[in-house]
Amino acid sequence: MYSFLPGGNKKFWIVATHVAAWFVYIGFLYAANKLSNPSITIGHAVLFMLPFCAVFYTSVFWINRYKKIGPFFSVASFVGTFLILAVLTYAYMYRALPSANVLLYKKDQFREFIKYSVLGYAQYYSYALLYFVVAGFFRKEHALRQVQEEKYKKDLENARLKEQELTAQKEKLQIEYAFLRAQVNPHFLHNTLNTLYSQAQEYSETLASNISKLSSMMRYSFENINYENDSVPIEKELKNLNRLIEINNIRHQQNDMVDFQITGDIQNQMLPPLSLISIVENAFKYGDFSDPEYPLVIRLTLLPDAILFYCQNKIKEKSAHNTSHNIGILNLRKRLDVLYKKNHSLSTKIENGFYSIELSLKT
Repeated sequence: MYSFLPGGNKKFWIVATHVAAWFVYIGFLYAANKLSNPSITIGHAVLFMLPFCAVFYTSVFWINRYKKIGPFFSVASFVGTFLILAVLTYAYMYRALPSANVLLYKKDQFREFIKYSVLGYAQYYSYALLYFVVAGFFRKEHALRQVQEEKYKKDLENARLKEQELTAQKEKLQIEYAFLRAQVNPHFLHNTLNTLYSQAQEYSETLASNISKLSSMMRYSFENINYENDSVPIEKELKNLNRLIEINNIRHQQNDMVDFQITGDIQNQMLPPLSLISIVENAFKYGDFSDPEYPLVIRLTLLPDAILFYCQNKIKEKSAHNTSHNIGILNLRKRLDVLYKKNHSLSTKIENGFYSIELSLKT
């Protein structure tokens, strides 16, 4: 009944409310009886009401237990409580109070005492029953309000999750749209490279082979963006990554510019297409490989439930024609946020003239 009271100690509020109610009630009785008996004091009114307070709270105690103790013991508790309280009240009125020079009932008023005891017990038992009903109503009303509040909170949480899901779907569709829109150039370049490959075979088989590798890379870039689960077998990604390394070896006229090591089993491992290639292509574009002492370092570790990828390169001195905006890395980060949410990490670091990037995917 008092669960709605604001803050503070709940028991304190209950006791304070009861005390205030009793004082108001006793004040009302005192004022009403003062008119007929001017000799009555507020102290007399308080002492007179103490036994009835005991009746009220004892009745509340038993009423709260009626369902558990059954009808027989309920009636027994009603009668037994009356008899016990009658004896205690008699001792209180005719023994305790007179010894303190307070006389509420005279010896010749015993019948009147019995009368008021019976009527008072019935009256305050009724008050206790009414209190029990009202308190039960407030408890049910509070419980219903709590259920409604919980339902409201749950609906809000479901709406928030639905909004997040719709936002994620929207971001995914935007990324897919960007990929689809970018297919025009890869298709055009792929067809053009096939034509150049046919013409180059007449002059140089090495040149034709390199053009074929580049053509295969272009085909991989627009074929694998349509995978329904947004992932490809890691064998395909590595095969295309090796083509990228071979082409850059020819471009830089070096065969020892990449230190590439793979640890673990590549079978049954999946990852987003073009993810590793985006990182390595960024390193080739902005890395300095003029010194054989500082090759491009690539480490791929394959675990049963995770893929770890590390790439490090010496930073090329910047010039007016070489400014990195890391667009490829930014796009990769956005893709991973949509596809893997919190099941990935992508970190970059620049230290002592070297740029490194670490990718971790939970598969």
